[in-house]
Amino acid sequence: MGPDGLGWRALFFPPLVERDQGLFRPGQLALGVAKAGVLVAAGIGVIAFGQWYLMGAVYLALAAFLAWRQWQDRRAFGPLGRPLVRVRDGVAFFSLPSRLVPRQVEVVLQEVKALTLQGDAFRRVFVFERRHGEATRFTTAYGAHDERVVEFLRRQMPPKVRVVVAQPSAVLGSIRGDGY
Repeated sequence: MGPDGLGWRALFFPPLVERDQGLFRPGQLALGVAKAGVLVAAGIGVIAFGQWYLMGAVYLALAAFLAWRQWQDRRAFGPLGRPLVRVRDGVAFFSLPSRLVPRQVEVVLQEVKALTLQGDAFRRVFVFERRHGEATRFTTAYGAHDERVVEFLRRQMPPKVRVVVAQPSAVLGSIRGDGY
């Protein structure tokens, strides 16, 4: 058990932190530094003991890229780093989970009339319906944090943007592709 009573799970899967600027995942800076540190150690070890200079240089380059990325996020978003979700100044910002580098999506809310959330926590489809033109769609999987993200969006969206959570379709409907 940790000092907050959450145990080891909180170390690897920390709960989300909500601030005025958005919804954040704490500990991302420490995780990024740890990843860069492991890559530096691997690069130095490969060069020193294995004499595979090119492979060691690749590890060191990846570590430098991760360190640069963390520095850019801190500069752009502040000490909490890149938010998972942020609604500010008429723009909705999403940092989508990905394997190596999170993809980000920004949607200007001026022409948006509704936000429809389709699917479930492991395959959530965000559909921003515009007053004129095509809708903006993207898919994400926030998993355990999905409920917090949905509640945050309901509270933070401007009043003119209606937020609708569509019920997930039945198993056979999702196989057929009903509405997704």
